[in-house]
Amino acid sequence: EAAQLLSNAAPLLENRMVRPYARENKEEEAAQWGLTGENYPRVDGSTSTLGLVQSAFETMHQSWESSLYPETASRTVPSYEKLIAGEVDLILVPYASADVLHAAEQAGVGLEFHKVALEALVFITRSDNPTESITQEQAVSIYRDYAIRNWKELGGPDKELVPICRNANSGSQSQMDNLVLNGQAMHPEIEENYVELTMPGMLYQVANFQFGGIGGEPRDCYALGYTLFAYLSNYREDPSGGVTEKLKMLSYNGVAPTEESLKDGSYPLTDGYYAVLRKDTPEDAPARKLLAWFQSDSAAPVIRSEGFLPAA
Repeated sequence: EAAQLLSNAAPLLENRMVRPYARENKEEEAAQWGLTGENYPRVDGSTSTLGLVQSAFETMHQSWESSLYPETASRTVPSYEKLIAGEVDLILVPYASADVLHAAEQAGVGLEFHKVALEALVFITRSDNPTESITQEQAVSIYRDYAIRNWKELGGPDKELVPICRNANSGSQSQMDNLVLNGQAMHPEIEENYVELTMPGMLYQVANFQFGGIGGEPRDCYALGYTLFAYLSNYREDPSGGVTEKLKMLSYNGVAPTEESLKDGSYPLTDGYYAVLRKDTPEDAPARKLLAWFQSDSAAPVIRSEGFLPAA
């Protein structure tokens, strides 16, 4: 059990390293967009977009005080809460859940959404699970009703199906709510017994659940989970390594999640990452200048370098 806990915790100890070199002409590029070290906006976002937040910061700064560098992300829902409260100027996140939109409305705050990168929700299981696909109807039956509990109902082996879910304030869960459940509630038994609080933890739970799961005993099962395409595709292994090779993405409604199916829109759970601002952000505000950069050709190589597909 101790080994399992340490394995689950290992990804959380990873720190993103600041690039040890200075890019040339940063000051000129920042000046082109009307940004300086003094007026650079307060930016936050989801766990999965932290690398992009950091790359934007690095692109616009020749040097900086270490206290200003975005070392961590507040995660999706807390970032929305900070934006609504006026504590940050721009966030990079999946589209808002119904609960977030309601909270903004209650606070009298309008939100603007500008898609800057493509993303998709993907269902995952162990790579040695013969099951290859899941449908919308099956996903809803599993996570809303908990009515499918064996993989043979998905054309797979006669093994228990254990559905892992994410916590309510995560970006993955927002995507699940928006794209699959359409605002319907997750089954309470799943939320109570099989919730995972982190993105790396979801990968580790799905890969290793049958060997003990969340502090439990080995079971004759395969776990089912969900995460984000770009996050899984670019996941940085912890020193013990090996989790991604134990996982595979399932096709959804007969379409496999690939870079091509995201680009052409054929994968049904394709959405994106959005630069979100308050509607009352002034037209000349630095946050809008940074938004203009994210939407420009200049940002496309940076977006791609972080493993994302530019929206345009």
